[in-house]
Amino acid sequence: MHPKNRYQGFYELDRLCKVVPDLAQYMIEAPHGGMTLDFTQPDAVRQLNKALLLADFGLQFWDIPEGNLVPGVPGRLDYIHVIKDLIETIPKDKQTKKVKGLDIGTGASLIYPILGSGSYGWSFVASDTDDASLRCAEAIATFNKRLKGKVDLRKQANPTRIFQGIIRPGEQFAFTMCNPPFFVSAEAAKEASVRKWKNLGKDEKEGFSFGGQSNELWTEGGEPAFLRKMISESSRFAKQVGWFTTLVSQKGYLKVADNCFRQVERRSTRSARDQNKPREKRVIELASGNKIRRVLAWRF
Repeated sequence: MHPKNRYQGFYELDRLCKVVPDLAQYMIEAPHGGMTLDFTQPDAVRQLNKALLLADFGLQFWDIPEGNLVPGVPGRLDYIHVIKDLIETIPKDKQTKKVKGLDIGTGASLIYPILGSGSYGWSFVASDTDDASLRCAEAIATFNKRLKGKVDLRKQANPTRIFQGIIRPGEQFAFTMCNPPFFVSAEAAKEASVRKWKNLGKDEKEGFSFGGQSNELWTEGGEPAFLRKMISESSRFAKQVGWFTTLVSQKGYLKVADNCFRQVERRSTRSARDQNKPREKRVIELASGNKIRRVLAWRF
């Protein structure tokens, strides 16, 4: 975990159960004594993260439809802290007092604008292709006073685009961020779910304990295709963004990103109209238990 992450160690479950009483029904005895949560239950995961948001981030209301992707607050908070570190590397003469970020694929949970505004006071443009997700995100933004004026929700009408149609002429962002869809199809997502439950020694389930809808879990060509599209398109908005960032689920996909960066550089060299070469690229790894998260960041 990032050193600034407030969730080092164990959750304060007694405190969280007082905030969200429904969480208590999922308490079970831990193998080595004490009590823990039954994390194989999707609703337990949802109620836990709801409790964290209400208890620690000043929300009065937060909920998402059953089956939507449940954001793990501690891991998402790591990403926010990484971006804070990156912002501090932007030259002082290009920094602004008010930091605005772009959250690509914000989902129904609106998680990154909640954490970024709550931790550092940032404002966000938050985009998504899915109408139902945007309606839910709008309800969260509307019914929480703390989020007033912090979130501008925008529909990406063209699912083949990422930044185009969202970033407006003359608009400036300190950063962009994204948790891209992992899989190439619903079938691939189902196979991953089956493997997950078998590894846990449980009977096969129909879905993930953290949920997920089609637009949240898979996209045509999977994550590699999404990365290629994002990097290629980012060069068109080089002067409007400080740092472009995205999560990368597998180490091997970083090679895909490197190849795409080289293509962008070659294109810039050949074309007098496109002189936007990536100036700097970084990969930041964050370990939590046996899980490693990777943030890929680049700027022009």
